Amino acid sequence: MVAEIVRRAITRSYERLVAHEAELRTGDDPESVHQARVATRRLRSDLRTFEDFVERDWADDLRSDLRWLGSELGLVRDLEVQRDRLRAHASRLPVPEADNARRVVRRLDADRAAAKADLVAMLDGARYEQLRAKVAAAAASPAYTKAAAEPAAKALKKVVRKRDKQIRRAVDDLGKHPPYEALHAIRVRAKKARYAAEACAPAFGKPARRFARAMANVQNILGEHHDAVVAVEWLTKTAHECSPAEAYAIGMLAQIEREAAATARGAFAAAWRRANSKRVRGWL
Repeated sequence: MVAEIVRRAITRSYERLVAHEAELRTGDDPESVHQARVATRRLRSDLRTFEDFVERDWADDLRSDLRWLGSELGLVRDLEVQRDRLRAHASRLPVPEADNARRVVRRLDADRAAAKADLVAMLDGARYEQLRAKVAAAAASPAYTKAAAEPAAKALKKVVRKRDKQIRRAVDDLGKHPPYEALHAIRVRAKKARYAAEACAPAFGKPARRFARAMANVQNILGEHHDAVVAVEWLTKTAHECSPAEAYAIGMLAQIEREAAATARGAFAAAWRRANSKRVRGWL
């Protein structure tokens, strides 16, 4: 039945979130923030995917709380991604420029430390404890509608098909030279389609997993594009606050990011052709 698929999806996200709580509070591993954020985003997406099978008010209330948690985790995660990315790319510069670039990038350490302190305080607060209890209760006993009693193989294909239609329609509307915002929107839709297929995979097996992998590839390529564009924006803004030598170095770093963005744009078309192929989508 659909109900079992829904319960399994909620439980998976709850267990992932709880598994990383201790590290979030006391550790410094960026992976813990990443996994907690994924758990939060995936659960929000799954609640939307299964909207016909769970009570609307119950799901909307939970999604609202998860949006808040995801925002708190995102502040830390985005800084970690940007910092680590720029550090890695700085190592490609000549030694003097690499040293100057790293000196500028260290500014992100202070921002990340402040955001992490705020996150730990949030985790120790009453609002998070209430949300955690709410998600635990949702995993144990989701608020189903009558439709959740339907056979999964019959009822769930349409929810993946809906996500598939949304992304195909958006890609068809892109045009030859899509702006950053349009590509970012495709990335979001690819992630939703991926999550829907992964959540429904217990009912469909290999075809759903193949579809999810193809969408993950699109998501990852456009994620690279997004990260590069965001990095260029930060470097451009920060250059005005730097010494001439530092500004020169991060100008070189910005060029690496522009090239990365261009490479990702070029890779998107091929990734989408694979994702839109009959082999990937035929089961829908």
